[in-house]
Amino acid sequence: MNGIVEVSSNVPNDTTPAEWPGIVSRFQLVILAAHRNKQLLRGAQPRIAVDRLKRRNTSIALEELKRGLILFKPLAVEEAHEALSTHEFPAVLARA
Repeated sequence: MNGIVEVSSNVPNDTTPAEWPGIVSRFQLVILAAHRNKQLLRGAQPRIAVDRLKRRNTSIALEELKRGLILFKPLAVEEAHEALSTHEFPAVLARA
């Protein structure tokens, strides 16, 4: 074994705007879904009709993002570097 592990994924490498409005990469999708998941855990109401006993917060967050129901503001590169250097992380998602 040479130490290299290949990871397969069901997520396509490219995301089309029609499928995920406003999402430009899988990394952005993961970060936004995590933020929305935390909002749901803290008591925010889902923006889609779901049975919370049958669906987890993560799948609810992903469905909301896919439907374009979550508003977010992408940070400029300079703003992101400044936030990282000062340890001040602005809210990425609009409050529910």
